Amino acid sequence: MKSSAIHSSDQLIERAITIAEEGRKKTVAVAAAQDADVIGAVSQAQDDGFLQGILVGDEITIRKLAEENRINIDSLKVVDIKDVSLAAHHAAKLASEKKADVIMKGFLPTSMLLRVVLDKKYELRAENTLSHCAVLDIPGYHKLLNFTDGGMVVRPDNETKFQILENAVLVSRALGMSPVKIAVSSAVNQVSVKIPHTVSDKESLIPLAKEKLANIVIEGPMTLDVATSKGAAESYGIGGAVAGDADIFLVDSIEECNIICKSLIQFAEAVFAGVIVGAKVPVSLVSRTDTIKNKKASLAVSCVLADYYAVNNVWGE
Repeated sequence: MKSSAIHSSDQLIERAITIAEEGRKKTVAVAAAQDADVIGAVSQAQDDGFLQGILVGDEITIRKLAEENRINIDSLKVVDIKDVSLAAHHAAKLASEKKADVIMKGFLPTSMLLRVVLDKKYELRAENTLSHCAVLDIPGYHKLLNFTDGGMVVRPDNETKFQILENAVLVSRALGMSPVKIAVSSAVNQVSVKIPHTVSDKESLIPLAKEKLANIVIEGPMTLDVATSKGAAESYGIGGAVAGDADIFLVDSIEECNIICKSLIQFAEAVFAGVIVGAKVPVSLVSRTDTIKNKKASLAVSCVLADYYAVNNVWGE
């Protein structure tokens, strides 16, 4: 039975809970789990019922942090590995052996964790580059909006930009979007030789996406206001299925995406659910500045995406 589309962060968390109640609860392996914010997020998500947590790291420090921050970890499994690199390798091994569905970053550099995830011996590497999807629940917008990439690729070339888009489409499909509506960003709503990426987007990226990706609608170049507001689109005389109703906002640089997302989170109180996509398991990161709701939403989107991979046999295993 087809699930309805997820349009809010509350629905995202509810879907993760439903997946667990249907007997497909996801296991999250935390690499170097000696971080109070991470421990708290996993503990609360487990209390909500949508995941089983495995804390891989320095057990003495983990238990001390839990006690100091009044976090109940009695129901969480703790694997005592003090070295952060070895902890990352153990988390990846759990995922490789199908004993974990999601890998979560703890107290270690993101680059270190991702190098381990991509280590060929774990067979977690997929064909695409790793990219970050920031799925935002924005006050005033009628559904979730997936911004990419604001966390991994600084300025993608055409091939990498297509891979980033393909990763984002996977996330939107996991959220039940059909068709997936994609706005290719720009500062203007027409091709301009003064903005070179608008030319390559129109001549290369958009035709390739239409050829390679099923059940999508992609349009651009398109500004953020046109992508998210029917009124703005009408004022510019822009029609089509994407204007005012985008599911994905595909940017051209990490700075553009990072500034947009952080502005929406800080000033508009958007709820943020972030996930790194491109490996055979989702990689979840939470920040010290994230609210409790953001942390839960980030874990929830990773669990929902992992379930989509499994149910649809995305990786052909």
